[in-house]
Amino acid sequence: MFKILLGSFFILTTYFSVVNAQQDRQFTQFMFDRMSYNPAITGFNGYCGTMIYRNQWDRVQDAPNTTLLNVQGNLQNLNVGPGSIGVGLSLSNDAIGYQKNNNLIVNGAYHMPTNYGILSAGVGIGLINVGFNPDWITPDTPAEIDPSLEGITQKIGQTGFDNNFGVYWYGKKDYYVGFSMTHVAPAKLSNLNYDVARHYYVMAGIKRQILNTTRPIYLNPSTLIKADGSTMIFDVNLKADFWLTNNSYFWGGVTYRLSDAFALMAGYSKDNFKVGYSFDVMTNPLKDYGRGTHELMVSYCVFPPKKPISRTGFLFKLH
Repeated sequence: MFKILLGSFFILTTYFSVVNAQQDRQFTQFMFDRMSYNPAITGFNGYCGTMIYRNQWDRVQDAPNTTLLNVQGNLQNLNVGPGSIGVGLSLSNDAIGYQKNNNLIVNGAYHMPTNYGILSAGVGIGLINVGFNPDWITPDTPAEIDPSLEGITQKIGQTGFDNNFGVYWYGKKDYYVGFSMTHVAPAKLSNLNYDVARHYYVMAGIKRQILNTTRPIYLNPSTLIKADGSTMIFDVNLKADFWLTNNSYFWGGVTYRLSDAFALMAGYSKDNFKVGYSFDVMTNPLKDYGRGTHELMVSYCVFPPKKPISRTGFLFKLH
């Protein structure tokens, strides 16, 4: 099933024009930011904080710059039946040209264990703010103004309701697959003549040990498919973890984003602290004007002891 799913979506990408015109933010190190794309992953394990900064298309004027902060945790001691609840908060700022998008989302997820893995469902509720701060330069030969920009002559902004939904499966053999939607009921910002588009995401990945020694090596292939109904972006990544000690490792990896860029990444982890860097080599038409894309990721997690099994309940079952 897992192979069929990946193969089907790979074929579908050949029928779409792939461009970076989508409204949602984009990250090369998406494997460290899965909560932003799918709220069902919120609080999957432990308590984590992650920050990512992306400087896209370096040296291209008014190119996108994105900052993200995620915090999340698993409320494993809360009595909610056989499963557990995850909660999280996501803050982001995405600037491109004279447009800025600010997003605040509160996530909640329920994780249900089964004999074969963990099934999760989650929702996100929050606000999205879009603002324009134009700096008009009148050309020598004025042309007809874009109707969507007509009337925007000074700083203006508007806030709307935002909501996300997702489902996620993590198998006992260390593979995962998820489907999600952001902006399920898209906000219509009439003051800006701007409609937020619904976005669809499919993510999948697997972890495999390839060197069984005291210093093991793990391969982590993963993919993220993003669509908004008119365009599709297909990311595929291969990351390798090289363990140095029992609590530290470094990783290296490569990513290919169809018709846009390929990227190199590297990072280091020790005692649940992670820092990573990636650099995108541009393959789109802007490659002649920019150097590439820089992205920095920092993450820290705390993993409390697992929820204890009730001795009273155990004795009751014996009788």
